[in-house]
Amino acid sequence: MVRFEDVYLRYGRGPDILQRVTFRLEPGSFHFLVGPSGAGKSSLLKLLYLGQRPTQGRISLFGRDVAKLDRDERALLRRRIGVIFQDFRLIGHLSVFENVALPLRISGEPESRLRAKVEELLAWVGLADCITALPATLSGGQQQRIAIARAVISRPSLIVADEPTGNVDDRIAMRLLHLFVELHRSGTTVVIATHNEGLVQRIDKPALRLSGGSLLPPAEADLPGGSEQSEETAGQVPS
Repeated sequence: MVRFEDVYLRYGRGPDILQRVTFRLEPGSFHFLVGPSGAGKSSLLKLLYLGQRPTQGRISLFGRDVAKLDRDERALLRRRIGVIFQDFRLIGHLSVFENVALPLRISGEPESRLRAKVEELLAWVGLADCITALPATLSGGQQQRIAIARAVISRPSLIVADEPTGNVDDRIAMRLLHLFVELHRSGTTVVIATHNEGLVQRIDKPALRLSGGSLLPPAEADLPGGSEQSEETAGQVPS
């Protein structure tokens, strides 16, 4: 699903933010992306969701060389990727329902099917009572769950999350991580960037480790998909 080959990234004439990054992710795998602040985690995620082009090297997504995609092809490929940003990026004047429904409306989902899908997913993430609320009236943990629901509503093949537990306490953080585990169990490939090593140790999944813009240890070999989480989770993903 994902292949990076000797990838470098720099912004303008600055130093290399990423260097010699090589790895691949199999479909249906789950990986954390860990490292201290400034290690390059957000920059690597930008490459994953086509928000940035590499300075050097080759990236393939879903079997396609991203350097050979035209604008329309990039847009179509991005529809297969759900992105959860660190700052949520919710639309303030839209209700919880409208925020989550937005990707389906953009893709042309009929209104007759859209409402049921959004309501089911909001119930699954524990926000059934907040459908008409505006994001600013809700807690950070609730806003994060809105962002997650919006990212997964269109059933993307790849979920990319940047510090999705960075603004909540450990109890809510574990709840959110269990949501990602359930998405993974339904077949979605998941990549979560975090600096919280304690949370990573509580979820039995492999990690890509960044230090100074390079992966440690070297990741030329295939990375395992990780074993199933044995703790209680949030329930089955809505179909």
